[in-house]
Order: sequence, then structure tokens, then C-alpha cells
Amino acid sequence: MVRVPSALPRVLIDHEEPLLAMGLRAALQRAPHLQIVGNDEAHFGVPLQVQVLVTDWSQGMRWLSADRADPSRAASVLVVSSQAREQPMLSALRRGLGGVLLASCTASELLIAVDALAAGRSYVCAEVAQRVAANFSREPLTTREETVLQLLARGQCNKSIATNLGIAPGTVKSHVKAILGKLAASTRTEAASIAAELGIVEFTRSPRFELASLN
Repeated sequence: MVRVPSALPRVLIDHEEPLLAMGLRAALQRAPHLQIVGNDEAHFGVPLQVQVLVTDWSQGMRWLSADRADPSRAASVLVVSSQAREQPMLSALRRGLGGVLLASCTASELLIAVDALAAGRSYVCAEVAQRVAANFSREPLTTREETVLQLLARGQCNKSIATNLGIAPGTVKSHVKAILGKLAASTRTEAASIAAELGIVEFTRSPRFELASLN
């Protein structure tokens, strides 16, 4: 009896960086056990019955926000990015992101990650895994502390933050002290920088940090 081989896993590469997309495609096309799908075959990124979508951070997040009940969106998402901030990455993994690779990964690791996702497993590169693990060990900020940190990172002093939130300046001072301790920062500027790196706050333009003391 002749055994008919099962269909090859279908992989779509849809990355916003053209050169990186070319490199990803070139690396995966060398694998005879994968079927690489072109964008011309896709509708809004992913055609029906694609097992793995290799994409960038922005498109990956849009994918996680889409209607997952749609069978055409059943692909597991592998994000390949030049940077990976702990807080957003941890949130995305909890929401169902299949895997994460840094753009500096090797072709071998890319293939390992795609194979893992095609088999229904997840894959997070070692560097990102270490960052996420470190985030677990860090005492989380409260909702109020995150709000204060957002305003602090915009350059507001304690008095301005107190006015915006309708609380006493002394309460703001206590929140700032707690924020510095949890982020292991010695200054407000350092706290804002760490928060931006972790993805707790985001800047649409270069911020001007308030250099005032805690007083």
C-alpha cells in the first residue's frame, strides 16, 4: 500500500521590512518540508489553512486583536523584531502569540521556531525569554503608579501630577518613591527611561524629562 504524504505546513512571510522579509523567505525556502506562501495568495495577510505567519510586531498585534473564530486566522504567529520590550511582549504571549525571534537570529533558529509553531508548540528565543523571566521577578507597579509614571515620563513635576490626578502632592511623592524602588532607578529620568525600555510607557516624540527632586 502506497502511503500518501501529509500536506506540507504552509508558512506565510508578511513582514513590514522588505529586506528582512527577503532574508526570511530565502532562509525558509531552503527547507523542503515547508511550503512558503506568497502575499499574492493571501487575503489580509493570511490565506486559509496557513499554519504559521512570520511577521513584524505591528501586524502580529493586529492579528492577535482580530477575530480568532475565523478559521482563516488559525495560523500561529511568529514575530521577528529588532527589539523586544518585556511588558508588551509578555502581554502578547499571554494573548496567544506563538513565538518571538530577534532579527539577529540565525537561519537555523528561524527554522526551529517555524517548525515548533507548525507543530502546535511555542518558541521564544533565549534573550527574550530571559527578559520576560526577569519581568516576572520584578514587583509590578500598581495601576495608580503606572498612571503617575506616565505623567512623570512626560516631564510633569509632583505638583502638576497631583493636580491632574486630584490627589495630594505628598501622595504623589510616595508613589514616585515606590516607582523608583520597583524599577531600581535612582532618578526620575532613569525611571522614565527604564519604563520606556520595558514598554510600560511609550513616547511619540523625544520626551523632556522633569529633573526636579522628589520634594
